[in-house]
Amino acid sequence: MTRIVNEIARTLSASPAIFLVVKGTVAVMLGLLGAWLARTNRAAVRHALLASAFSVLLALPIVSLIAKPVPITVPVAKDDAAFVPLYENNSAPSSAASAAFRSQADSTEHGRSVPPISVMLLYAWFIGTVIFLIPIIAGLLQIRSLRRFGLPWSHGQTIVSELPPGLRRRVEVLVHESLPGPMTCGVLRPAIILPMDAQNWDAQDLERAVVHELEHIRRYDWATHCLARVACAVYWFHPLVWTASRKLELEAERSCDDAVLGNSEPAAYADQLMSLAKRLRSRRSPALAMANRSDLSARVGALLNERQQRGPVGAWLVAIAAIGAAAILLTMSPLRMVAAPQGDTTLAAQDIPRWDAVAIKRCIDPPGARGEGRGGGGAQAAPSPDRLMLNCVPLSVLVASAYEGFAGGHRNQDKMIRTMLEKFPDWTNSERFTIEAKAQGSPGPEMMRGPMLQALLEDRFRLKVHEETREGKVFILRIAKGGPKMEALEPGGCIPRGFGPSPAGPGNPCPYTAERDGNMGFDGWMNMDSFALIMTSGIRNPQSPLDAPVLNQTGLTGFYHVQWEYSPLNPVAGAPLAASVFTAVQKLGLKFEAGKGPNQFLVFDHAERPTDN
Repeated sequence: MTRIVNEIARTLSASPAIFLVVKGTVAVMLGLLGAWLARTNRAAVRHALLASAFSVLLALPIVSLIAKPVPITVPVAKDDAAFVPLYENNSAPSSAASAAFRSQADSTEHGRSVPPISVMLLYAWFIGTVIFLIPIIAGLLQIRSLRRFGLPWSHGQTIVSELPPGLRRRVEVLVHESLPGPMTCGVLRPAIILPMDAQNWDAQDLERAVVHELEHIRRYDWATHCLARVACAVYWFHPLVWTASRKLELEAERSCDDAVLGNSEPAAYADQLMSLAKRLRSRRSPALAMANRSDLSARVGALLNERQQRGPVGAWLVAIAAIGAAAILLTMSPLRMVAAPQGDTTLAAQDIPRWDAVAIKRCIDPPGARGEGRGGGGAQAAPSPDRLMLNCVPLSVLVASAYEGFAGGHRNQDKMIRTMLEKFPDWTNSERFTIEAKAQGSPGPEMMRGPMLQALLEDRFRLKVHEETREGKVFILRIAKGGPKMEALEPGGCIPRGFGPSPAGPGNPCPYTAERDGNMGFDGWMNMDSFALIMTSGIRNPQSPLDAPVLNQTGLTGFYHVQWEYSPLNPVAGAPLAASVFTAVQKLGLKFEAGKGPNQFLVFDHAERPTDN
């Protein structure tokens, strides 16, 4: 069960589209719940509640894009088996995790990659929306044709003008031979379209039909109806949306029926509706017609129910529904779910060795003097098994070392590169501190710079941070047309550089050069996972043209000679001008593609400057 909860939380945090569907589901369920609670009230009240739910449903995608995000941190257990990280570093071709990752996120056949499943689902959502919008467009064109070729009917126009005033808009009355029953259309220039034989109807039947259609116009039901159909097209896969749409249409018809009963007998009007049912059975209604034969039995039953409350909805209730819809929309739209992996802190605290003595002093050395590298630069040159010395290091670097570089008591260089710090105040980068600490026993440098340093920071700096995984921009590294243009390492050659394990066997280290005459890049042997990690680490350099992590989806598992040189954002004066980063990668027979994927963050919550001792 815990594993399932972890999967759900991480999926919702990594995909805003899925979380949007969840928020839409909440809006629809609230609308349906409100309609059910008001089942003994007037139909107009239920219609107002459902219409408010559809207004939220349609506005959610737009407001979610423009609203400032409000993260919801959901603690989840750290379960590596339940979640394959996006940037899993597995250099060995036989790695089980690497095979699992590639089976989910990367499939290469003849140099053409299959998109991730999340992208394919988004494509399916979009294609489905287009397909379901086609009948709506066809219906609008059909109604436009009916109105254009309908014949004006002066007697019907007279009936409308003689009815009690309630509309400020002029209503046009038309007849059309292909229409099976009465209908309305238009918002600013509304029209009532009647079947051709309406000219022979009984006067009372005709008046009831006109009153019913005028009530639709007064209530702007045609516009509401069209917008609900659009919502059904956007959320075409959601059964609750379709259910709410059918309920909305029924309550609109029942509201207009209630208006007719103000001056008509229920039994006579019920007989007229039964006649309409026969018409709709033999002839097809326009695609956007509101009257539906399947709803007529429910309407007739409501007409004959003497205990049913009737009448229009009051302005105060409309205002309350609108305010409630706006409150729900503004509350839910900014929400973003972020998964915060949590370990067993109680057990971890019991296993972490303690410090005997800790001294912290504010560093007075000029900024940039020492401790520059992320991951805890500034440590003593010869690490001691029981003493920690960090000289003039910013808090942000201490955090990177404790929570990323040496988390768990061992070196995690790939995690340090992948994870980005977020919301850290300026002083955590500008102010520096010297830490001298003596540990109990001999826990070793990695334990002291990881879990023990975490405990120190939480105690003396009152530090609070949390991890988040959420969807963001990534660069996907793929094979370009024509295949890779890098020399492959032959068996028995030199030992390549890399973040993962290197081939076992005798041999000298492969040559590696990072200086590129003022440009960015390197020259060395490595696998593609290491290449992607090195490029990901470069995004922390303000001169790097890349602004997002790099994900390896080349499918290449060997080691290659990578000669990589590209121009920084601000080239050094006098340095030879190199190619852009995108052109440089093409020279290797590779390419970058912009995409979306889970990004890993270490988010700042709280910290205080410690007192010197």
